[in-house]
Amino acid sequence: MLHFDKQLITNSKLHAQKWQELSLNRRYFAQREQELVGNAITKPQPWLQLDSVTARVMRDNAGQVIMGDLMPLATTVNIGKVVHGYRFNSDGANTTQRSISGQKPQPMDKGSYDFRGVPVPIFTNGVGREWREWNVLQNDDFDAWAEDVEKATYDMRTDMANYLLDGDSTIQFDGYQGYGIRNSPYTQSVDMTGIDLTTATTVQWENFLAQTLGGAADDTLVTEPMNLYVSPEIARNLDLPYNQDEYLSGTRFQRLATNRRINEIKVDYALSGNEWTAFVPNRRYIRPVVGMPVGTQMMPRTYPMDNYQMLIMGAMGFEIVADANGRSAVFYGVGS
Repeated sequence: MLHFDKQLITNSKLHAQKWQELSLNRRYFAQREQELVGNAITKPQPWLQLDSVTARVMRDNAGQVIMGDLMPLATTVNIGKVVHGYRFNSDGANTTQRSISGQKPQPMDKGSYDFRGVPVPIFTNGVGREWREWNVLQNDDFDAWAEDVEKATYDMRTDMANYLLDGDSTIQFDGYQGYGIRNSPYTQSVDMTGIDLTTATTVQWENFLAQTLGGAADDTLVTEPMNLYVSPEIARNLDLPYNQDEYLSGTRFQRLATNRRINEIKVDYALSGNEWTAFVPNRRYIRPVVGMPVGTQMMPRTYPMDNYQMLIMGAMGFEIVADANGRSAVFYGVGS
């Protein structure tokens, strides 16, 4: 997950390590403040207030449903991993032999492997206050800091959600680039020419699920149900009755969700118009890569009249896992 909580710190060695580092930063900041001005944060309440704000904002999907559904699928890596990679077998030379005796000569071979990887960029934001405000903020129980942190954390969460969709062409390391669902070379593009889901009839919807999306799934050997994410414009079409003028038949949302290809149909407000994406919600196929949960830490000051700065940081990459032929369980509609 992208924020700290007690269960993760208890059960995850990497989360516990990052929490220890964050706590050390806060203690060092308190020590420096005591040396500079004889006035330091020694009680845990201010930090608990800020950590609660961070956790609440990161848990709230705020219309960014895809990110909310992907976070439980995340894998955690050490922050030292600038690129997270996986290998796959690229050699299909091995053959299985059939015989009655089992003594048929079997050629000895071993697989050849290729590697793929994704960068794990660090996302940063920050808030600051002038040094003269410090005593006032302490008297107000850090409420002003908490409001600033809430806004900055929400901005960071939105940027992370956008990264999951679009990646960032400027994020490159050792030949690996940060891609998102919309532009990853391992996303399966589905041609939507002549198909408009914002105005589609029930029959056209059934044909889309059975032939268009279903055909794409069969081409990539996907048999597990998928989450289908649609734009608000498409969702309004799905709110219509399945049988026109007969609301007792249920809405299209309700009836189409029973298709064997569909696990859930959800609305994501980062999508627009005739835009949709679908994937099997399983970390074997798609996953964020978390190098550092989002947390807040103070920048130690050098002089008593230096301003106070709080840094909000998190590290996250994004990975779509495909086989040697580039087939994956992630789909995106292109064209109109």
